[in-house]
Amino acid sequence: MSTFEVLIECLPFLAFVGFGLYLLLTALFPSWREKNWKHWKFYGIQYGNFTQSTYLNSLLQGLGFAKQRKPVSEGDFDDKTALLLYYILGTIFLILGIGGLALIVYHNIT
Repeated sequence: MSTFEVLIECLPFLAFVGFGLYLLLTALFPSWREKNWKHWKFYGIQYGNFTQSTYLNSLLQGLGFAKQRKPVSEGDFDDKTALLLYYILGTIFLILGIGGLALIVYHNIT
């Protein structure tokens, strides 16, 4: 197996590691936080109306041919809950990324 194939195989796990590090550093350092870092929105199924092609809808919305959907509910987390969520998700993504990379290295060595 060539080096290029191994790197391509590692890309998803490197993305997990990067996203996990971003979440952990955002939770640890207040200077990394954006203006609405603890704001959440939920775009659920509204009145049984489910759209099949979300990619096409987002493309049409980006071009200005369709209106964006409104969120079913939205709000702000309090500081403790937002930090806890960032710590938990960051740790999970980091463990998944490092575990996947270790598994790839293990299979390519043996």
